[in-house]
Amino acid sequence: MIQTDTIVAISTPKGEGGIGIVRLSGPKALPISQQMFRSQPPLGQRVRHVEYGQIWAGGQSIDTGVAWFFIAPHSYTGEDTVEISCHGSMLILESVVGEALRLGATSAEPGEFTRRAYLNGRLDLIEAEAVIDLIRASSKASLENAYGQAGGRLSEMVRALKKQVVRALSLLEIGLDFSEEDIDDFGRQAIQDSLREVVDLSSRLAETFEGTKRRQEGYLIALLGRPNVGKSTLLNTLLGEDRAIVTPIPGTTRDLVEGRTIWSGDTVRLVDTAGVRQTDDPIEIEGIKRAARIAQEADIVFAIFDSSAPWCDDDQVVLDLLPFEKSIFIFNKLDLAPLFDRTKFEKQSSSVVEISALTELGIDDLKRETSRRRPLSKDVDGIGISRQRHQDCLFRVVKSATAAIELLVSGQPDECVVFELREALSSLGEMLGENTDEDVLDSIFSEFCIGK
Repeated sequence: MIQTDTIVAISTPKGEGGIGIVRLSGPKALPISQQMFRSQPPLGQRVRHVEYGQIWAGGQSIDTGVAWFFIAPHSYTGEDTVEISCHGSMLILESVVGEALRLGATSAEPGEFTRRAYLNGRLDLIEAEAVIDLIRASSKASLENAYGQAGGRLSEMVRALKKQVVRALSLLEIGLDFSEEDIDDFGRQAIQDSLREVVDLSSRLAETFEGTKRRQEGYLIALLGRPNVGKSTLLNTLLGEDRAIVTPIPGTTRDLVEGRTIWSGDTVRLVDTAGVRQTDDPIEIEGIKRAARIAQEADIVFAIFDSSAPWCDDDQVVLDLLPFEKSIFIFNKLDLAPLFDRTKFEKQSSSVVEISALTELGIDDLKRETSRRRPLSKDVDGIGISRQRHQDCLFRVVKSATAAIELLVSGQPDECVVFELREALSSLGEMLGENTDEDVLDSIFSEFCIGK
């Protein structure tokens, strides 16, 4: 799709930095840039070569830097593209953009460079969506997944599914168009087997969505325990900052306090909860209700007990709230003399860690046990879908392909089977961005930053 206007934007984050980049794309990207960037040889004379020169704006030289030119269609957007790298001063960068606008460029909308790459066939929609996931990746696993999708691995799987559906559809339509070419029982069985493979892969890919979203947002860990067992101290220690208020007064934490960190390449969301105990205080009661809810939502629960104090009734209240299958029992204050009776926990959990949140003794053991207990990935060949749109499309594929199999098994007319297969094909095409509505594209690319 040929765009008639040339767009410009700052492609690096706002703020001071060592370097900053201004990107232009469109039919006038080179002539506009040649008026702002003066070098020998002139910019554009050597395609894909970095040139050093002076950057001009407002009739004067404002900086020196480097620039490079990509000729269409061999660029990110598929259009003539220029990138100018200068010092990372917002004044300089905004002056360059202002000069480009004066010379005839227009300001890029959020995600417009990637949108043009999609519209010009440089990326399919899955690959385009993966660009923003790559930018926002907050863990090693999310980065690897986004990079795999941006590199086309998920798109390859979807195209393989399309190929299987198209083959089945072609065989059936040949039988409809040429009655003498009717498919025998062996051929029908082969179509059913192929469609079952489509259902299986589509289902497995759809099931990766929740786990991938969890991984992107961060695994949720709830800290649960009675007052003054050291939950807030542990939170601060794990985060490496004073996020929660720590005092010897019971009930200091009355609401949820959340922080994020990265363990072994995974983003972790740690949530400190109100101290759980028997109380008539309505504010504390509400805090305890919230603690119970977050414990049910969490991927892992840190059940924290004070090893320096005897068992008490409030510890039982904590036990009554615990989802044992995802709980790690933590005995805190290892730096003090032990008084806690642990016999009540012998059959409750196989995960027990002794720590001192104050001295950080045992913290590495806790991190290792947490990594061992984190939810297992359901990725398919290292890929998990990260968009609700993808899951919806795959569920429709499963529904249509399953219906087609049932129609074939029951001996229904091939016209009915063909209808269902066309529906499956349409859903796979929608996932790749074939014939996608403008409002859907607007929604997707509005998530992007300006300059990408």
